[in-house]
Amino acid sequence: MEPLNTQNVEYNPVISPKGNYLVFQSNRPGGKGGMDIWISENKNFPNRIKFPEWKPPENFQELNSESFEGLFSILFNQENDKPEEVYFTSLKSATRDGYKGLNIYFTDRIEGSKNWKNPIHLNEINSNFNDRMPAISPDGKILIFSSDRPGGFGGFDLWISFRYDRNEKWSEPINLGNRINTSFNEIAPSFHWDGETLYFSSDRSDSEKKFRILRSNWMESDLCRTEGFEKLLLPYRQECWENPAELGFPFNTQFFEPETSVGAFDRYDPKIPLSDYRFSDNEGISISSDDLWVYFASNRPGGLGQFDIYRSPMPDDMRKSYEFIFNGLVLDGSEKLMIGIDSTLKIYEETKPFKVITSSRIGGELKPINKADKVKNFETVLKTGRMYRVEVSSPGFYPTELIVDLRGNIGRGKSRYETIVLEKIKPVQPKVEGIEFAVYDKKTEELIPNSKIKLFTSTIKEGRKLSSENGIYTLINYPEEDFELQAQAEGYKTDTFFYELKEIPDLVGKSNKLFLTNLKDIDKVFATIIYFPTNIAELSTDDKNKLNLLASYMISHPKEILEIGGHTDNVATKEYNIKLSQTRAESVKRYLLAKGIPESRMKIKAYYYSQPAEDNSTEQGRAKNRRVNFKKVE
Repeated sequence: MEPLNTQNVEYNPVISPKGNYLVFQSNRPGGKGGMDIWISENKNFPNRIKFPEWKPPENFQELNSESFEGLFSILFNQENDKPEEVYFTSLKSATRDGYKGLNIYFTDRIEGSKNWKNPIHLNEINSNFNDRMPAISPDGKILIFSSDRPGGFGGFDLWISFRYDRNEKWSEPINLGNRINTSFNEIAPSFHWDGETLYFSSDRSDSEKKFRILRSNWMESDLCRTEGFEKLLLPYRQECWENPAELGFPFNTQFFEPETSVGAFDRYDPKIPLSDYRFSDNEGISISSDDLWVYFASNRPGGLGQFDIYRSPMPDDMRKSYEFIFNGLVLDGSEKLMIGIDSTLKIYEETKPFKVITSSRIGGELKPINKADKVKNFETVLKTGRMYRVEVSSPGFYPTELIVDLRGNIGRGKSRYETIVLEKIKPVQPKVEGIEFAVYDKKTEELIPNSKIKLFTSTIKEGRKLSSENGIYTLINYPEEDFELQAQAEGYKTDTFFYELKEIPDLVGKSNKLFLTNLKDIDKVFATIIYFPTNIAELSTDDKNKLNLLASYMISHPKEILEIGGHTDNVATKEYNIKLSQTRAESVKRYLLAKGIPESRMKIKAYYYSQPAEDNSTEQGRAKNRRVNFKKVE
């Protein structure tokens, strides 16, 4: 792993949670003296698809001295991936307090600065023996280290200390017990990123006294999950660690066989005796928080120096799996106020059926009893480290599916809430002959059954009523020219819809919706009507008084847009009446402009005789049709 490895010692790699930094110890040239701590940055961060590419390592100047610094552990910030606390092994010196032998030291950042404080000796942890190789848990509450102090089982044992707050001192260390420790040596502890698996190396069961990497998982029993500092002491020491198991190849070379050799770092050189592979030391393991990469140190053959740093993909049998709550709400998407429905959720793990669950019907307002909760009508337990495909179906609805990807860094106690909307299967509509129209409420989008529609063309000036069946109007023999439809219904504002000849092909064979506005939804000011004598477009004093009220409304409602619609009776030609209705609308617009209404907020529409308010066959009816009225533009 260039440029990390040299002909010297590279040992104890520690990968930051997100893979941005790799920290290790080395006695390579360029340090302050002896064994130093070094740090390298990943050039490809945060790209997780590319292989990590490491920059030339830099010396951790603020921690290192002319003495020995190494065998360290780092508490990283889980959000920004930067180190916050460093625990390391060193010796007493003129500038450092300490007991005789190896000691554990601690430092953190100066508040508000990128710089580090002077390291301090951990009096409550260290003894007059060799205390080394600290491992800080990801939550910062547990410190495990290796020591040859009295009270152990022989050689170097692993010891543990606790704290519940970073401002507290560490508790008096206790031995991890005989499930972890033996009469041989246990060294180089480290935590999995979830804080519930302990990795370490031991020379137990090895006639050559070579170190192998082992792991022990924290048990699931209620005793081991108890809150409270005092109650944790005994379980941590004796009852809660599983019996350690040795890792396989490529982490432990004792299991090496030539036919299992993979990759440039593990290739088998026939010139090297197999015993050199099988009896190498393997120590110091660190796992990225996405469970993709494992970094460790080994002095196996094929490296550049004494100990080198190696990287391996995380084997599937080492990935940890946790219970994961998957719940949510399956809804009927055809209703305006959605309700939970009965459905079947078939869950597949890759291609294999995993389980079948159901959702239940929930009506009414979907609000939880507690604000922090969410309404749900299904829930199940999945396992992390896997990818699931969920098929959701219900009679009368189109099925759907979704992917629940639980691979990568998820951890214990997580959940996912999913809202799944199913759409009703729509019956196949018979083919529409001609052009179909229906009138709907603009706000509720519901069909208005008592509506009426009139057709106007250049030759049908009076308008022809269209017949309907259950509120559906069909034009079998539709006009071959521009035409207008006037739609009206009791309690609704009458409106006219214009269709040009070029639009007609797009209307044929389809059901077209015409929307009317309920009078209750219209401000009374929009009901203002200005009437005109025959062939006249000028405003009277009474007209101006009406328009003053409208102008006041528009000024106090600066976001409203106004349509000014000009109308005529059906005397004279269409072209003449279009011009006259336009002139009447412009007369009103000019007056409102003078009252301070911006032109951008007014739109003119010339309806001529296409939208009669009354029958044009009488003078009284024609007088009601010579008008300007108003509409709010939505």
